[in-house]
Amino acid sequence: MSEKRLLKELRTISKELVQEDSSLALNGVLVLEPVSEGDLFEWRARIRGPEGSCYANGIWDLHITVPSNYPTAPPTFRFVMSSERNARLASDSPTATRGRCLRMPHPNVNFETGEICLDILQQMWTPAWSLSSSVVAIVMLLDSPEPLSPLNIDLANLLKSGDQKGYDDLVKYYIERFTIAES
Repeated sequence: MSEKRLLKELRTISKELVQEDSSLALNGVLVLEPVSEGDLFEWRARIRGPEGSCYANGIWDLHITVPSNYPTAPPTFRFVMSSERNARLASDSPTATRGRCLRMPHPNVNFETGEICLDILQQMWTPAWSLSSSVVAIVMLLDSPEPLSPLNIDLANLLKSGDQKGYDDLVKYYIERFTIAES
């Protein structure tokens, strides 16, 4: 059942991503595809931060592992992270904010591992969710952090204390610092 469902989702996603006004494109999903043609259980996604948010200039990659009992069990989503010394940082480049960001500064994302804390990816998962709707939910999480269930306590504490400007400034700093220009 997993492969049949994943093939159906892949067909739908492929049709949607070529349309500029599709719900995926409008919600910041730039890429959503299997890592290789022969394996439907490893996917990658590329997302853009929501317009009007402190994440607006960032682009991030997600790695998605689909379990064999999908859609009964949820896939595992994580942001692809990289260390500063392994990256070609270009924070002084005028195009840097349009490259790929190597860290996700968010209260519900582990800054080191990229693990995401989002209820629909865990205890609230149902087979009604798809890979595409899950990725859209992750994009929406960027603009609606939940500081009461943090994986990044420092950012969560800024929100809990009501320091929205401090939060926004710190997020923008990390996006600039950990963005690489892509050719």
